[in-house]
Amino acid sequence: MEAPLPHMADDEALMRVRRASVCGSDIGLYNYSEAYAGFATLPMIPGHEFSGEVTQVGSKVTKFKVGERVFAESILSCGKCKFCLSGRTNICTEFKIFGIHRNGGFAEYASVPEKHLHLMKEGLTFEQAAIIEPLSVCCHGLEDIAKVDPADSVIVLGPGPIGLLAGQVASANGCDNVMVSGIDVDTKRLSIARELGFEAINSSKDDLVRRVRDSTSGIGADLVVVAAGAGAALNKALELVRKGGRILNVAIYPKPVEVGVTSMVRGEVSLLGCFASTWRNYERAVSLAVENRVHLQPLITHSFPIDEAPLALETAKARDGCKVQLKM
Repeated sequence: MEAPLPHMADDEALMRVRRASVCGSDIGLYNYSEAYAGFATLPMIPGHEFSGEVTQVGSKVTKFKVGERVFAESILSCGKCKFCLSGRTNICTEFKIFGIHRNGGFAEYASVPEKHLHLMKEGLTFEQAAIIEPLSVCCHGLEDIAKVDPADSVIVLGPGPIGLLAGQVASANGCDNVMVSGIDVDTKRLSIARELGFEAINSSKDDLVRRVRDSTSGIGADLVVVAAGAGAALNKALELVRKGGRILNVAIYPKPVEVGVTSMVRGEVSLLGCFASTWRNYERAVSLAVENRVHLQPLITHSFPIDEAPLALETAKARDGCKVQLKM
């Protein structure tokens, strides 16, 4: 549909969007699953992973100028609450999310507060910059929350964009025993995992528990990253993790799930949650990308013009490929 230009406040910049990526959260909103019913503000222009160029700046904007290539953060934080003041802007008490609570990047233009904009470094394309947000989430989860160690054995459940990025962040931190697991529907994504150098396992056809035990001297993985929003994946993580190990959950679930807490208690397993990321994580993600320590391009398998957005969403929903993008 046609819409007016977004309202731009004095501390905001108007961005001409060039690329926007479809996230699992966008599919959750598209399906209006239980996790988003009552959470999202409707009607809403979706999209929280987007890049473009500045076309106009507000009177209070000092760090950006017209023509600069930029990308946006997903979370808008207040900057005043306890969590913001301690640097944890991702869990701000008043947080808002582009495309969930405020019109996002599935449009030709978006207005973004200056404090939530980042300059694109040389060598980074609009396509790649539109994946920096999920990469920043993986940096936050593995480095800040799970505190990944080079000696860790890591198994990633779910070979979608987050899973493939999580595996690469683990490798960038020195881990040399990183496996990625999926099921039959993930055949193309598992192929990408192999191209990235990971041991990729189809758990629909192979005994995942045995494979992980065989590669960890029988004790289980030090760190299991759950990047698939299914209760079965979370419970499978409990079978794969070693005693005293960590499970990092970066998935959003469409409805509440039951978890085998007793085995978690008896094994002294830590279940860690990860939500979004902070300014520092975005800058870290950019560094990993431009230094080619994390490869973004192989994840981009589909690109649709914005007037084919329904097809893009259906393609992402079908998990046909990996990262689906809209081009404006």
